[in-house]
Amino acid sequence: MSEQVQAGTARLERGYRRVLACYPRSFRAENADEVLAVLLAAAAAGQARVGWAEGWDLVRGGVRMRLWPAASRPRAVRAAVTLMLAGAAAELAALITVVVTSGAVRAAVAAQHPATGNGVLVHQVAVLAGAPLAIGMWLWLAWANGQGEDWARMISAACFCLLTLSGLGALSQHAATYAPASMIAAATVWAIGLSSVVLIFTPAAGLSPTGPSSPSSNLPRSG
Repeated sequence: MSEQVQAGTARLERGYRRVLACYPRSFRAENADEVLAVLLAAAAAGQARVGWAEGWDLVRGGVRMRLWPAASRPRAVRAAVTLMLAGAAAELAALITVVVTSGAVRAAVAAQHPATGNGVLVHQVAVLAGAPLAIGMWLWLAWANGQGEDWARMISAACFCLLTLSGLGALSQHAATYAPASMIAAATVWAIGLSSVVLIFTPAAGLSPTGPSSPSSNLPRSG
């Protein structure tokens, strides 16, 4: 084997190891060498980098394995976790909406209530500061509920109550009139929160796992 081929193989191995870091540590400790050997054996001749599609499949499998343990969860729980991930994405979209429309909202409020301009600005800053925390909370609850933690259901319900109170407070301040785009985004987040909480409290969500699933099912299939 030429030095160039050896260097390419070593580079590919390092790339695979970096991507496999997405998988839980316990899984890597038991299976990393075997998985790596299979990936290298299946690589194309002369391949020196992990392909985009292959890398995405590996990352997706790692995220799936972190969110769902080896024992499969009830369908209602899996659907709730998926919705919580969507909630994080919707929260990000709401943040972008607030940023894009912030100037127009302040102008609209100032035209009707000049004295409240500073209050609107403070509120927008608070929303921008709290959005990353909200996104992190969605992701954390998705992970915890995917692991089957009972306390995660209670925290999810509490967070939904806070989300509802926040929405009612915004409506009481006539946000639907001055910031309709932001209210639509917030309503989307609220609907996702409601759906996920309903799912994790359904009787089906409390059923025992139907059986273990192989960790290899979270790896990309070759061919």
